[in-house]
This record gives sequence, structure tokens and C-alpha cells, in this order.
Amino acid sequence: MSDNPKPRRRWVSVLLSVSLALNLLIVGVALGTVYRVKGGDHGKAPPGFGPALYRALPKEDRKVLRGELSERHVKGAKLRAQDFAALGAALRAEPFDPAAVQALLLQQAQFMADMQSALQEQWLARVTAMSDAERQAYADRLEDVVHRKSHGRKNRD
Repeated sequence: MSDNPKPRRRWVSVLLSVSLALNLLIVGVALGTVYRVKGGDHGKAPPGFGPALYRALPKEDRKVLRGELSERHVKGAKLRAQDFAALGAALRAEPFDPAAVQALLLQQAQFMADMQSALQEQWLARVTAMSDAERQAYADRLEDVVHRKSHGRKNRD
């Protein structure tokens, strides 16, 4: 017998490892797709109430609604920037004052509640102005939005 054994081929073990990793990746993607298509718990959840009401509106009504509320949105963005600065200062303050942070949180919650209330009023005014046939069509579109299976972000305003 020879004193020099055959050298081990390292590339074979590397190739097998890479092949195993690719197979596991493919199986993971396939299982994830099947789970998503079959509609696990995530697939069964209806969309949020507000977004569904908005998406079901005709495109022109969505555009007008955005325009009517854009000023409020810009004001809110400025207030959020100020509130984040105040929150940063409050978190760094020594001694820490939880009441100051709580006041900022309450202020933001109130602003969001006011924004939602304004959106609901505008939405209700739009729906109230619809004819019976338009409201029926809107109800059909709303039903489609709620039961839509796609969670993709295509074709969204």
C-alpha cells in the first residue's frame, strides 16, 4: 500500500453544502407560498376598516378627499416633528419625567383621533351625497375590497 493517501477533495463537501442550502431555500419558499395562498391566519384577516372604506370609493372621490385633508396632514406632519423633538428631550431628561412623555403620547393620540374624526365626516358626506345606485355600487366595491385575497401593494393609491 502507498504511504500517501489520496488527498481529500474539499470542493465536494463545499458543493454538497451549497446544494443543501439551495434545496432548503427552495422548500422554504414553496412552503411559504403554499401557506400564504391557502390563507393562514394572516390571509383570513380583513383589511382595516378605514382603509377599506377609502379604497372602495371611486378614484375621483379618493382624490378629492385627499385634497380636502392635505392641509390637515401637513399641519400634523409639522406637529409630529415638534413632538418627536420634545420626546427626544423628555427621554434624555434627568431625572426622567414620565408625565411629560405621557402628555406627548396623549397629544399625539388626540391628534390622530381628530384626524380620524375628520376623515369619517368627509367620508360620510361623500356617501350621503351618493345616489341609491351609487351607494349600491360602492357597497359592492367595499365587499370586493374586504374579500380580496391579494395583500400586494399593486394598484393602490
